[in-house]
Amino acid sequence: MTKRIFCFLTALALALSGFACASGTSRFIIGTVYQRGAAINPLYCTQRDLVSVNNLVFEGVMTLSDELRPTPELCLSYSVNGKTVTFELRQNVRFHDGTYLSANDVYESYRRIKNIGENSPYYSRCQYISKMEVVDLYTVRVTGEYESLMTLYAMTYPVLHRNTLDETLPTGTGPYMYNYSDGDWIQLDANPYWWKKAPVVDTVYIYRYDETGDALKALTSGEVNAVPTRSQTAALGRLLNDRMSVDYSTLTYEMLIPNNKKLIFSDIRTRQAIMYAIDTSVIAKNIYMDMVMESEVPVITGSWLYEPQSAVYYKSPERALMLLKEAGWGDYNNDGILDKVVDGVLSQLEFTITTCVDDAANTRAHAAELIGDQLKLLGISVSVKTVTKSTLQKRLKNGDFEMVLCGINLSIMPDLTFLLNSSGRMNYSGYSSAEMNTLLRKLYDTTDETAFKSIMSQIQLKIAEDLPFMGLFFRKGTLMTTSQVSGLGAIIEGDVFKGFEYIEFLETR
Repeated sequence: MTKRIFCFLTALALALSGFACASGTSRFIIGTVYQRGAAINPLYCTQRDLVSVNNLVFEGVMTLSDELRPTPELCLSYSVNGKTVTFELRQNVRFHDGTYLSANDVYESYRRIKNIGENSPYYSRCQYISKMEVVDLYTVRVTGEYESLMTLYAMTYPVLHRNTLDETLPTGTGPYMYNYSDGDWIQLDANPYWWKKAPVVDTVYIYRYDETGDALKALTSGEVNAVPTRSQTAALGRLLNDRMSVDYSTLTYEMLIPNNKKLIFSDIRTRQAIMYAIDTSVIAKNIYMDMVMESEVPVITGSWLYEPQSAVYYKSPERALMLLKEAGWGDYNNDGILDKVVDGVLSQLEFTITTCVDDAANTRAHAAELIGDQLKLLGISVSVKTVTKSTLQKRLKNGDFEMVLCGINLSIMPDLTFLLNSSGRMNYSGYSSAEMNTLLRKLYDTTDETAFKSIMSQIQLKIAEDLPFMGLFFRKGTLMTTSQVSGLGAIIEGDVFKGFEYIEFLETR
C-alpha cells in the first residue's frame, strides 16, 4: 500500500472514529524527514528525526533529566568506587516481546556498539568506558576510562534485546514498540509491558518526507498532526493560529573563530571589543528568526552545568571603543577606519569573515554581513566571503583564515577538551592556556556532582575571560502540531518527542 493511500485511509478512519476516543485510545501521525532506506536500528541510525523516534522505543541504563543531568533509567541505583561504577538494574522491566531485561542485554548492546566502531552514533560516548562486566542477572560493573562523571553520561546508550541486535526493527523496553515499516511510514504501538504508566497515545504513525517543506505542507493540509524541524522557515508557521509549538535547543553551536595568530586578534582587548560591539539580539531576530538560544559559552542555557555569570558581553559601543583605544587603535588618517602603527607601518583594522552556506536562506552569510555592519559603526572594516563547507573545513585546519563564522555539533558529553585544550582537534583559533588545560583534566578526576559542576563553571568563566572564540547561539528547533495537546517534556535535539507518551489532548477532533 502506498503512503498516499495509507494516509487517506488513516485520515478517514480518524475522522470517523474521532481523534481521541472517550476510552482514551488514540492515534497520532508525525511527519519526519529522513532518507529512504535509512537504518532504523538505533545502533546504526544517524538520521536526526529517526534518532528521536528511537527514543520512544529504546531506553538506556541512564538517561538525561530535563536539566540534562545523568539520572537512572533502566537501573534502580548505582554505586561509585574510583573508576568503577556498579549498576543495579530494575527487575520489573520487560522487552516488547515480554521477556525480562537482564545485565546481558546491557553488555551485548555495549559490545555491539564497540564492534561497529565509528559508524555507530554511540561509539564516541562508549569510548569513555574501559571495561564492562556482567556480575549477575541484574548487575553490571563498568570501569570508566577516567574516575569521572563522564562514565554516567556514557551509559545513556540504547539497550536492545540481545537476540535482536541485527534486526531492522529490534526490540527495546521503551513506551512504544515497532510494529511495521515499509520505507515510507513506520507504525509504533504502545508497549503493553512498559514498566511505567501506560502511554496515552496507543498508536503512532511516522510518515517519511524527502524535504522539510513537504513535511510542513503535510502539517498544513492535515495529513500529519505534528512535525519536528530545525528550519527557520518554520518560525513563521509558529505564529499561525491553527497550531502550537514547543521550541527546543539543538546541539549546534554558532560561533566566531578568530585566528589568534594574526596580529589583529592577538590582543584580547580587540576580541573583547568585537564582542561588546555585536548586538546578538538583533542578529537572532532579523537573521535567525529567533530560532536560536543566546549563549556565550558552548553549554546549553538552563542546563545544570550552565554558568549564568559567563554571560558578560552585552552591547556596549562605548565599552568597545574604550578597549580598542587601549589596544592602540585610532583613526589617525581620518578615513573612518581604525588603524595603528605596526613595525613602522600604519595598518588598518580590517579583516574577512569566512563562512559557508548552511541552509537555503544562506543564514550564516547574512549573519556575517550584519556583524560587519555593526562593527563598521566602530570603524572596523569587515568583508564577508562564502565558501563551500569542505573548503571552510580545510581553511580552519590549515589556519588559512582571519575569522570564521560557523557552527559546531556538540555531544551530550560535557567534555570540551576537543575545543579548548591547547592540542584540541577543533581548537582552530590557536588558543593555549595552561590553566584551561588543567581545568579540562580535572573533569576526568571527579565523580562528585558538586565538584564537577564547579569545574565546568570555572571553564565557562575562563572562556569569557580569554575569548578563545566568540560564542553566539545554540540553534533551536521546534515541534509544531495542529493538535491541541499539553504535557510535552523539556525536549532537546535527538529526543524531540520526550514526554510524548503522556501528552494530554485538550480538545477532540
